[in-house]
Amino acid sequence: MAAFLVDKRDQLFVLNEMLELNKMCELEKFAEHTGFDMVLTEAHRFAKNEFYPTLQDGDRQGCVYDPQTQTVRFPECFKKPYQNFREGGWLAMCDSPVVGGDGFPLTIGTAVSEIFYASGFYIYGAAELSHAGAKVLEKYGTESQKELYMTRLFSGEWMGTMCLTEPDAGSDVGKVETRAIPQPDGTYIITGTKIFITAGEHDLTPNIIHMVLARVKGDPPGTKGLSLFIVPKFLSDENGTITTRNDVKCMGIEHKMGLHGLVTCTMAFGNNDACTGYLLGDRGKGIVEMFNMMNEQRLLVGLQGLSYSSAAFLHAVDYAGTRKQGLSVYPDRRDKGSAAIIEHPDIKRMLLTLKSHVEGGRALAYFTSMCMDYAAATEGETRSRWQGLVELLTPIVKAYLTNNAWEDTGMAIQCAGGYGYCSDYPFERLARDCKVSSIYEGANGIQAIDLVFRKIIGNRSVNFDHLMACMDQTIRQAETTEALAAYAAIVQQARQDLEGVVHHLADLSESGRSDHVYAKASPFLEAMGDVVLGWLHLWQLSIVVPKLSKEMEGKAQSEAIQSMKKKKNLAFYYGKISSAQFYIGTLLKRTDGKLKELKSSSDPVVDIFEKAFTG
Repeated sequence: MAAFLVDKRDQLFVLNEMLELNKMCELEKFAEHTGFDMVLTEAHRFAKNEFYPTLQDGDRQGCVYDPQTQTVRFPECFKKPYQNFREGGWLAMCDSPVVGGDGFPLTIGTAVSEIFYASGFYIYGAAELSHAGAKVLEKYGTESQKELYMTRLFSGEWMGTMCLTEPDAGSDVGKVETRAIPQPDGTYIITGTKIFITAGEHDLTPNIIHMVLARVKGDPPGTKGLSLFIVPKFLSDENGTITTRNDVKCMGIEHKMGLHGLVTCTMAFGNNDACTGYLLGDRGKGIVEMFNMMNEQRLLVGLQGLSYSSAAFLHAVDYAGTRKQGLSVYPDRRDKGSAAIIEHPDIKRMLLTLKSHVEGGRALAYFTSMCMDYAAATEGETRSRWQGLVELLTPIVKAYLTNNAWEDTGMAIQCAGGYGYCSDYPFERLARDCKVSSIYEGANGIQAIDLVFRKIIGNRSVNFDHLMACMDQTIRQAETTEALAAYAAIVQQARQDLEGVVHHLADLSESGRSDHVYAKASPFLEAMGDVVLGWLHLWQLSIVVPKLSKEMEGKAQSEAIQSMKKKKNLAFYYGKISSAQFYIGTLLKRTDGKLKELKSSSDPVVDIFEKAFTG
């Protein structure tokens, strides 16, 4: 199958030619950094040699739970790659040198994360949770907590988890029943059960640090009464030397559709009333602190979705280029015998759909990370504008890219036909593994509600208007190039229609018809994601078309095509143009119907009642 799962050339295009990452080095925060391409090259090398070989065994062997000892074993093949990952300092590459990091821009870190998710999701997915916990400790922890826990999580010496979900508290976090009882020495006794805990128990690190959302006895109900606690698997002294086992047990693991190589645990805290926890930050502020973890994770989950789409696409291209079936539909090739299926128009259509999703999604993920970098490196109004874009785009990155991943992995299976459905090939694993990304870290329906009510209506469309201004700038630039004018017009119309829908939803909300807005939230997020990708593809067209036109100047069409076939870089640019033209000229046009439906006055979703669903 495909030699690798992420297109390095397209990564470099987005980073260097589109986002002009080198300009970030002009900012004081990143002034000492150069050699971003070298970092990417080393990440690809590490991923190919260390992570990629673990994927098949991780899926087929899976994680093993021992009910006698209540412990979990990761596949043996994970241990050496994880140790080498730790020693390479990859986990904290974008963090401050003060905490042991390298201080790289998050934009380059996002590109590295895409590589690691695609090549070693089971290992990297567990490690990234540790990083999220370390970031919360960095912001809210005491100096002693930072010294003991944060440094070890950033280095990967210990791993961490995020413990929110309970049997009766999923999306409704305020129903958390886990309790925290204050002790005379300032610690707390934690009692409760958490479910769906990723990497809650394993043998990859000597200790696991759980971030547990719980309610101190007597504190108010709902989210305002929740606090966040550090609950180690093993207690330790101030030097990090492990002393005794804490009262934390894994009661079992989930038997899942996918992600067999990344364990999902049911965790019991305080079955013997002896589970020691340490308050992190302020009492009653746990949900605010936890959302610092969750916002980082939501962007990363979106990146996971992108990595699945990327892997599925490149595997499909590889398979379609080698699988021969039927004669070519092109008259000048019909006498050459069986054709590779990549020549058949329907396969090309699916591959172009995948290509445009991946390349647009990559631009979206990297652009959002760039906004985070500029927000961190600037001040005042400038910082507010960048941060506003981050807040607006986060639910789209998370939900849109993971929804696409499910569609894309299914389409890749279709490209491969019957073999795509068989476990001899990676397609079905990618589909099984990707589905949960639209569910965890806030189901995509929740992301859509957050986007509409909090990020747009609740923000009075300020951040939305900033994004529209970014689109307008790209559209105006594209309109000046004759070859781009038609595509600019399509994006412009979609952008105007999207703005009209936002006004419509705001009017519905203000008139007391918020139930209709809830019903339209997910379709709106999908449509907005479509338009955002259309804008990003137009941006890329504006870069590529002039470059390719200059190279092809004075050449006849047949000569130009032959030249592009012989020169890899020209072929890449031609592929970028094809991808963007297909997305804007075909896929984005379908969004017109979605936007019209969102302004419809009738809504069966609101009107149907429970007993009407079945006979």
